[in-house]
Amino acid sequence: MEEKNFIDSRNNTMDELVKKINEIVGEKFAILDEQNDIEKWNTVPKLLLLDETKQKIVLDLAEFLDSLLVSNGDKAMYIISLSGLIEFGKISIEDYEIGSLFTLADYYQNSSIEEIKNTISVISNKELLSTVREKTLDLEIRRKLLLDIANRAINDKINTANKKALANFISETIKELSEKDYYDLVK
Repeated sequence: MEEKNFIDSRNNTMDELVKKINEIVGEKFAILDEQNDIEKWNTVPKLLLLDETKQKIVLDLAEFLDSLLVSNGDKAMYIISLSGLIEFGKISIEDYEIGSLFTLADYYQNSSIEEIKNTISVISNKELLSTVREKTLDLEIRRKLLLDIANRAINDKINTANKKALANFISETIKELSEKDYYDLVK
């Protein structure tokens, strides 16, 4: 179910966005499925503390979300997820384009804070995200690819403190993805 006007594009301020998210959650608290969603939602007011450049990026994402055929509840959850990534994943949103931020917010939407902390250094790699986004427009397949990558990193015990091992893992993964045909990816 598509709902337009998640934010008023003529008057899109961070205050308005935070107020809209809180209205949506207030009307349907059940969209916060679990404790982790509540903890992520609790970070939303901190969006007001972002500098002007970062606030514009979040507002641009909210405006992008208005072009999607999803409910305002889903749109709110994407922003809540992004807010959680800023707080718990310590991502620098100014380093990403809107499509990559959306991909990150979508992937981590139902993730625990622990999962964010354990996998963000791999999943948030800009080149890796770009490669996944180039392979498919389908969000389900993107989520599957990213989940497979995260699980592989965990299984291979990729130590994110070891920058060389992390860089090797990411470059190998990008190479593998690039060489695979779309149909091989969806198996």
